[in-house]
Amino acid sequence: MQVNADLGRALRALVVATGCAVFAWALSSCGASSPEASGSGTGDAVALEEYRIDTDLINESSGLARSQVDPQLLWTHNDSGGAATAYAVDHAGHYQGSLKLNLAANLDWEDMTSFVEDGQPRLLLADIGDNSAFRPVVTLYIVDEPDTTQLSRPFELSATPVRTITLIYPDGPRDAESIAVDAAEGSVYLLSKRDAVPQLYRVPLAPTVPLVVAEALGEIAIPRAPDGSADPEQINWTTSMDINAAADALVVVSLSQAHVYHRVADESWLQSMQRSPVSLDLPEYPQIEAVAWDDAGELWITSEGEPAPLARLHLH
Repeated sequence: MQVNADLGRALRALVVATGCAVFAWALSSCGASSPEASGSGTGDAVALEEYRIDTDLINESSGLARSQVDPQLLWTHNDSGGAATAYAVDHAGHYQGSLKLNLAANLDWEDMTSFVEDGQPRLLLADIGDNSAFRPVVTLYIVDEPDTTQLSRPFELSATPVRTITLIYPDGPRDAESIAVDAAEGSVYLLSKRDAVPQLYRVPLAPTVPLVVAEALGEIAIPRAPDGSADPEQINWTTSMDINAAADALVVVSLSQAHVYHRVADESWLQSMQRSPVSLDLPEYPQIEAVAWDDAGELWITSEGEPAPLARLHLH
């Protein structure tokens, strides 16, 4: 992995939930460390705010999405075997409520995202995990995002999916934990996890057939762990992705890194993801499995754990 000297020297800051804010050179007073920035790109500086999600309902946070209704909310969900429920938290990690999906099951929910379709805010929850690569089909649930702005907190809501997408991969079962929606294009993108190089796939957002065969688009450019690494999965396993509100940047995270791909006009997502990304080392959390852009163009991540970590990365 090429190290960008400008990124390595960039000024970093850490702001933790207690409100302690210091420069990277004095982080010892907060008892925490700042992520290093590396990779190719524009030399973005990174600062970090850390919080904890304050409910034991969320103990294996495995997906994250910005609210399309309330800019102060994030949605998340638990990993395999959890309830078929999305949970809302604010930007400080305070629990705000839940949305139960009727007629849905959480076999292995691994990611979620939000988008607007025909003026309607929606959430997509992806039951796509397949550690042993044996599932014949996987499922995407699309549900209307409720208007929570006038509700008392914590709210308890339920909804039936407006659309359920059942899909297979053209090259056999795949373990995947990363999904993103380009609503303007009308596409859902999936990224494989355990391949030597992650493979990008695409399905229609509103398919006209009951069983969709995903389109295999190809490999992406992404840093790989050096041969002989003690724990290559920390770098190699992709665990979440998201497209920003302007649809000109996409982020992919692994257990230890974030990779940001910038897209230029008239370029496909595959073309943008076949250039080297800006890569950032992430905090050492138990298991980072979720990432989302917010409306301000900043990144949020969560990790499995109880209480679940929640952090915001500032990209400048």
